[in-house]
Amino acid sequence: MTLPEWTVEVLVALVIAFGIAGIIVPVLPGGALLVAAAILGWAIWLGEPTGWVIFGISAAFIAIGLVTKYAIPGKRLKDSGMPLSTQIVGAILAIIGFFVIPVVGVFVGFPLGVFLAEGGH
Repeated sequence: MTLPEWTVEVLVALVIAFGIAGIIVPVLPGGALLVAAAILGWAIWLGEPTGWVIFGISAAFIAIGLVTKYAIPGKRLKDSGMPLSTQIVGAILAIIGFFVIPVVGVFVGFPLGVFLAEGGH
């Protein structure tokens, strides 16, 4: 059973919209990788060079966005004088916090990691 073209396109558009909402509202699951996966699925389903070109362009923009998302704040933290070791401890506790305290764990874990890395004073 094959789906009509408009059905696939609507489903892909909904997944992309959900992914963009996950980027804008960090509490929602989703994000850039969900958008990339939806476009990849559409390119595979389409099976034409146009789909692969659009996926390649989209993937390049998503990769640039993901790198920039972490590079700019990292540079600003470095410029402010925060040592890399403190940033790493903060990031590790942010990841742990994400799993220990759903939704808000990142916001608790990073400051706690920075506090502990700086000696608690």
